[in-house]
Amino acid sequence: MKERINNRIVFNLYVWISFFIFIMAILITILWILKLNKEIIQQWRGFLSIELILFIVFILFGIADNLIKPAYFEALITTDQILIKSFNPNLRNDARIIMMLFYRKHIAEYKISRQTYNNYKIQIERFGFKRSLILQKIENGRIYESKPINISFLGIKKYTDLIISIDRLKEKITVN
Repeated sequence: MKERINNRIVFNLYVWISFFIFIMAILITILWILKLNKEIIQQWRGFLSIELILFIVFILFGIADNLIKPAYFEALITTDQILIKSFNPNLRNDARIIMMLFYRKHIAEYKISRQTYNNYKIQIERFGFKRSLILQKIENGRIYESKPINISFLGIKKYTDLIISIDRLKEKITVN
């Protein structure tokens, strides 16, 4: 059994929409500075409606971004181990948009074998919008937990497949 679960398409879409909104915000700021000239204001009478629509889209995208905290997630689950690759955009970094475009260079990997795997936890936060996976493993008689791995961008089917695959690794579910 070898199962691969990821949210690559959705995360790439999110990255490009974020980049587009970032560029649009810069362009709107530049045009707004140029609008201080009254001649330009008269030429761009319809610009206020476009500006308002883009501002509303920017606010709605920001709220969704803040609630979900989107992250890249990829899991390869075999009968012997779990290999998880994850990228959480750093919200404090000013170059976040640029880092997201090249997220494949900044991926963190978690590898847990069947012998050391103990259990997992799912954290649900922000009114159910943000879900995180925490893997537990046993080493030297102690239980260690991974950092929370954001799985918010997984659809319901992929989320269910992930949980079932992790449970199979622990042999909680037997496959006929």
